[in-house]
Amino acid sequence: MSVCLVADRKVHTDIDGEPDDFSADTHAVRWDASDQSLLSATLMATPTQRITWLEEALQLAYAIGALKPRRFISKEEWDAMGSSLG
Repeated sequence: MSVCLVADRKVHTDIDGEPDDFSADTHAVRWDASDQSLLSATLMATPTQRITWLEEALQLAYAIGALKPRRFISKEEWDAMGSSLG
């Protein structure tokens, strides 16, 4: 699948260049310098920078209640879960 901008519209096409089923949900797209800067910064981020961003996003999600803390399970609980599947 490829994506092309046509008259400020994002159109998804299949391998033959024909619009695919997803293209029925097209919307106006504006691509400006700030979008290009964000894309460039994202693509240039090192793995360490990406992990740092992910950790910060998870901390925020926990802080605002979007994610609930999970408890660690013991090895015995883990093993018991595996044996109940078969």
